[in-house]
Amino acid sequence: MTKAFAAIALVRKNPHLGLSVLLFIVGVGSLCANIPTLAGALFGAGASLLGAWVTELNSRRSLAEDKARREAEARRYLAPELNRIIERVLYIHSRAIPNFTTASVGNEIKPNDLQEDFIPYMPVLYPNAPQFRDLSGDDATALIAFYDSLHALEKFVHDWWGREGQLPVNIFNMIMKLATDSLVLAEACIVRFELEKLFPPQYESWGTLSSRIERSKATSAQSLESHIARFEAKSRGN
Repeated sequence: MTKAFAAIALVRKNPHLGLSVLLFIVGVGSLCANIPTLAGALFGAGASLLGAWVTELNSRRSLAEDKARREAEARRYLAPELNRIIERVLYIHSRAIPNFTTASVGNEIKPNDLQEDFIPYMPVLYPNAPQFRDLSGDDATALIAFYDSLHALEKFVHDWWGREGQLPVNIFNMIMKLATDSLVLAEACIVRFELEKLFPPQYESWGTLSSRIERSKATSAQSLESHIARFEAKSRGN
């Protein structure tokens, strides 16, 4: 039964093939009925349709291979910029953590980071590079989601850095959160664009880009938990 359904699906997908087979079957029947002229015509028509099916099949295969090649080339073309921007977000995240921690603890000795240190790199190739249009739908969606997240981080740093009346602990907490959101979206891009294959760590001890992101995310989560614990303890008067 399954084979029958498969055959029907094949014929529906390839009408030239189905009609060709039908003509050959009728042609054989014509031979059995001793009608050679009709059989010859049917065999000729069947052969023509079979040739048309083979041509169409080769064309579809060629188009699919060309599409896959262009998608792969587009990923490789956009990968260096993507990798550089993810590295920048990871750096911002790693600097937001100590700034948040020292502000939470109230340490007088503070990191000497400047506002410029927390501004992400923005893409130059996206979205106008022709190669972007060659990406698959899923690859393009992952790239768009990650790059869109950079705007929220950039806008916050510009609008809230050093704003009067705002506590540094709240500002750095938000920077840390926005950078975390970007890194989560970046992880999908790392896989889709094969960044770890194209850009392995310079030293094995550094770990992969994904592992560094996971460590940074774990550190920020721990810092936030400690901040909440200190706040609750202070609220209880301990």
